Amino acid sequence: MKILTEEIALRDQTRSFHQAKAQLEKEAAKTQTAELSTTQDDLAERTDAVIEQIRDLPDGQQNFGKEIKQLTNASFAMGDAFDYLSDSDTGSNAIAAETEAIEWLLLAKRTGAGGGGGGTDAGGGTRSGAAWRGSALARLGGGDEKLSKVISRNTKQATGSSGRELPEEYRNGLDAYFEKLESEDSSQ
Repeated sequence: MKILTEEIALRDQTRSFHQAKAQLEKEAAKTQTAELSTTQDDLAERTDAVIEQIRDLPDGQQNFGKEIKQLTNASFAMGDAFDYLSDSDTGSNAIAAETEAIEWLLLAKRTGAGGGGGGTDAGGGTRSGAAWRGSALARLGGGDEKLSKVISRNTKQATGSSGRELPEEYRNGLDAYFEKLESEDSSQ
């Protein structure tokens, strides 16, 4: 979802700008916050367009009601962020609103991964409850955990081995031989 990626980038830009804001001249800072607010407004408009496209699908509201609600919440959070940025507030309020928008976008993205808007995953379990509590940011990533596999691999010892493996009786004999050599060297 391009909007999600761009919202994350906008939040990073807002955070960076807020840290550097004190070193900028007042007019330059105002110009920069205007650019940030314009970007935020554009992302909100694009999110609203996606919502409308989903609604226009056959039975879109019925099949994707959950996703529409999540995207609508993301759009509202983007509107809050736009208001803060328009007032030249690039601090914690703006960043929190942008983070909330990201959370809603992530939830909408994850909900769609299970097939249909019914709220169930391909395995038949519900997508609510303890398994889905917590921050959606913790689940950010390109992978899909349902497709992951643990692969068992035969690995060899990384240290303490070299050459070929000798039979036990040879190893015992070699150990005895080297012990005798070492004891003769230490007695001299």
